[in-house]
Amino acid sequence: MKSDTRIRLTGVVGLGAIAVWLTLSLGNAFYLALISLHWPTVVARITSSGISAGRSTVGNWWSPDVQYEYQLGGRAYHSANIRFLMPVFYNQEDARALQSAYPQDAQAKAAYDPRDPGRSVLEPGVPANLWWRAFVPFLFWGLTGYIFYEIKHPDRRRLLPSIREAAEDEESRRKAA
Repeated sequence: MKSDTRIRLTGVVGLGAIAVWLTLSLGNAFYLALISLHWPTVVARITSSGISAGRSTVGNWWSPDVQYEYQLGGRAYHSANIRFLMPVFYNQEDARALQSAYPQDAQAKAAYDPRDPGRSVLEPGVPANLWWRAFVPFLFWGLTGYIFYEIKHPDRRRLLPSIREAAEDEESRRKAA
């Protein structure tokens, strides 16, 4: 097997693994967000409300930290899920705006999973500004498919020339100059 084919095959396996991981993790989050729209609701009491902060390679981030409890069938449940697909915020005011909707000791409606009453969320559904995340796995599946196509059809390569082809192109440019 040629070295550039081996490199491409490694790329296909790596991108395929990332595509599978993204499909499963984002797919599960989107699934929960969508089915939560049909869950029954219960009155919940906010037991604590604040902001978590941290630092990453991107910069400072903030996240609403809201804890709540609710009663079902005489049993108490606790949760901290405001939304499924909850991103961190890189603007403190955005995190505060979401957190301020749930002050401590206030009441709110929580949607709970009837098959697993311990799973609940304060804001069911997919937030409007996060639908673009559904397309991220497709990007990785497309790249994986494209690289696989180039491995199977070396005569039709457009973007990823082999090492030999790149060297020949460089040589012809040098001769022309």
